[in-house]
Amino acid sequence: MAERLARKTAVFIGLTVILLGLQTVVSFATTEEQTDFVANPEGIPAIERQENIYEKVIAHGGGIYQGFETTNSVEALHHAIKNGYKIIELDMELSSDHKIIMLHDWDRTTMHYYGVNFPRKLSQNQFMNLSVYGALEVLTLDKLAIILDKNPDIRIVTDTKGDNLELLTVIKERHPNLLDRFIPQIYGYDQWNAVKELGYQDIIFTLYAMTELDTGKLAAFVKNHDIYAVAMPDYLAERGICRQLSDEGIIIYIHPVGNYESARQYMSRGAYGIYSGSLLPEEFEGIETSYYLTVTNSDGSDTKLTDSRIDDWKELKLWGQKPGETVLYEIDQSGQSANDQTFIELKPGKHTLMVKLYDKRVCKGVLTYYLWKDADTLRVLHKKYEYRLDAAGPEKDFHTIMQDEKVPAEVREILEQSLIAKEGEYAFYYNGNPEQYMNGEELLTVQKGSYGKLLLPLGTTIQRLGADSVTMNRGKDITILYNDEKSMIQANTGIIRRGFRLTRLKLPVVLYLNKAMAGGEFYREITGREYLEEDGRIILLPGGARPDGALQDQLLKTAGKLF
Repeated sequence: MAERLARKTAVFIGLTVILLGLQTVVSFATTEEQTDFVANPEGIPAIERQENIYEKVIAHGGGIYQGFETTNSVEALHHAIKNGYKIIELDMELSSDHKIIMLHDWDRTTMHYYGVNFPRKLSQNQFMNLSVYGALEVLTLDKLAIILDKNPDIRIVTDTKGDNLELLTVIKERHPNLLDRFIPQIYGYDQWNAVKELGYQDIIFTLYAMTELDTGKLAAFVKNHDIYAVAMPDYLAERGICRQLSDEGIIIYIHPVGNYESARQYMSRGAYGIYSGSLLPEEFEGIETSYYLTVTNSDGSDTKLTDSRIDDWKELKLWGQKPGETVLYEIDQSGQSANDQTFIELKPGKHTLMVKLYDKRVCKGVLTYYLWKDADTLRVLHKKYEYRLDAAGPEKDFHTIMQDEKVPAEVREILEQSLIAKEGEYAFYYNGNPEQYMNGEELLTVQKGSYGKLLLPLGTTIQRLGADSVTMNRGKDITILYNDEKSMIQANTGIIRRGFRLTRLKLPVVLYLNKAMAGGEFYREITGREYLEEDGRIILLPGGARPDGALQDQLLKTAGKLF
């Protein structure tokens, strides 16, 4: 009896152990199905993977502000947040006193952004005395932390040309409570372990610094190390690497991307999103994903309208419009549908254009654009370019000013054959006609250089003065052909070369927003035209004009009334 009881007890205990073991296995298997764990080949503790949140557009370099790109400035950051970006990439460097400042690099772009070269690293206080393009407030980590505290849904992608691990360590030491608000980029396989040990969860593997690329090795690394995303420059995407990695289920971002058609093209090749300063998040979500105004190019193709001049409002076409849907145009929120007469009677200047889409009688959505009406054409802009209209403002008519001011005939005749510009102004006058200095699609102002002398955009100015051609190569060598004579000068120098002849200028030709800028002395040397300059005004006189002191005063005084 006792022996049978002992055997039954042993069997019961054995079954219990087996059942408990099975329960453990089943329980563990259930947990594995519900929770995905990160592989940890380097021995870092396994971290439960959270559902990642991605954005179609990451603001590049803080995003464009008032036409200025990659400024990493306070204004750009606030503007990006206002425009709906949730992830913003910023360029960061360590100052000489080991503080983090938002700076693209210490040597290659400093003249471009700050107008000076740095012989050595600056302290944070020295950096804070600078401004970007002479107008925008520089950004530091401590300023950024305050902005992040006020905007809890914003995250920052880090980029640096310096010591990445040292920079990320300083972020952790200075603001450990904000660690999850940063998405660091790594530039090689060997950085992942150290960045993870610092406590950063989401990591982007960026490829622009890699000299050799094995896509198979990269794909395996990304998947085994829970990389948040891979970022690559556009030229790598063109080589098919984007498609190869996206086919492995990897999230890909392409940078930099400046226009809508390119962004859509990269996304069709497998990219999830882009780094861009000019494309807004709302262009990839909501109604603007499916509908937007287009403009027809000279080759007959249609592209998304950004900033275009049209002769007739009926040239506007809505991309995505389907049979049965109707489009109504409304000016200045009048509540009335616009027609031919509306546009004829429209007052010159700035107006709001509402594009309303209806399916039967149901409004599917509204797109907002801006109009600029002048005597001959309509200028239509996407709403993100409203600042261009505000900056340009109405142009004064040269001949009306001459008549109203009762300008003497001698003064008028000289000014009618001159190029006239003013510091800080986009507009200039050439042969009595108002024009605008442009950098691509952006307005470009006349700048003040060293010694207080004015700098005019070289390409536009010298061509208006009669140059046959002007080019600048990648080495920043500028070549001008004027009256069959070739002159060469390198940006950021003051030496004009004509064969073996050298002419040294007092004021060098400089780069501003990647555009060559030159002073009156340069244009005189190339064209032989004299110039007058005073109180932020400059007149490039017609050939042969040599006005005396009294006439000079009259010319400068009259020129000031044009602005």
